[in-house]
Amino acid sequence: MRNLFALLARTHRWLLFLALWGVALGWMNTTYSHHRTALAGWSLRASGSWLNAAGNVQEWTHLAESNRLVMLENARLRAELESLKERRTAPWQTGDASVLRSPGWNGSPWMVLNRGGRDGLTPGAGILSQGFAAGRIVDTTAHESLVLTLTHDVAQWSVRMGHSGQAGRLVAKEGDVRRASVLDIPWSQLVLPGDTVMTTGFDGVFPADVPVGMVEDVVGNETDEFQTVVVSLGANYPGARHVVWLEHPRNGRLDSLSSAPSNTP
Repeated sequence: MRNLFALLARTHRWLLFLALWGVALGWMNTTYSHHRTALAGWSLRASGSWLNAAGNVQEWTHLAESNRLVMLENARLRAELESLKERRTAPWQTGDASVLRSPGWNGSPWMVLNRGGRDGLTPGAGILSQGFAAGRIVDTTAHESLVLTLTHDVAQWSVRMGHSGQAGRLVAKEGDVRRASVLDIPWSQLVLPGDTVMTTGFDGVFPADVPVGMVEDVVGNETDEFQTVVVSLGANYPGARHVVWLEHPRNGRLDSLSSAPSNTP
């Protein structure tokens, strides 16, 4: 306590000055409107500056967290993009073969080629005829291949209208080697005769955007949800003499998986 009194005795002049200064400011603030306004403005500017600084600190904290999340998202998207590039740039092996038997011969929907397993062909490879999708190899011997064509009535193929239209299922018209039908196309998709039907690439047999044929007609009732698109196939099966095969490393794996025996009892 003695030390406190000694401190007050040494600083009593400063304390008195501060007290009188405070009284003078209060008296001036209550007496003169100009000074009162100036003091209020200074107080508002000081509080505004403080709030702005506090807001900047909080915003900086949020920006730091947002930047961290954006960096993580960019890393994920970059990895996904590189993965997609790797898939798209994976090589498709190609070659040619002669047709020994084609759909329409003896009423059969199958195609037989003069290339087989020893020539590098494996089940799952896609077949093109005159630049159009024609079928898929399902079995091979040493020097022959059996092709499931688009004209087989038990097969379904993933196609779309043009390059970016709705996707649907291509199914054969029984007994017709020149036409097929595309199902599951909603009426909201505008389809006109002459439009090109393309592969989607989803089934793994063909890459995307391989032409299949041209739209010939659209049938169905508009009260239904879907329309049926009649397609004139681009592959000339009755006159086919030479074809091109497309094979991707993934084709064999997909075919082996689809033909693997089920483990369910």
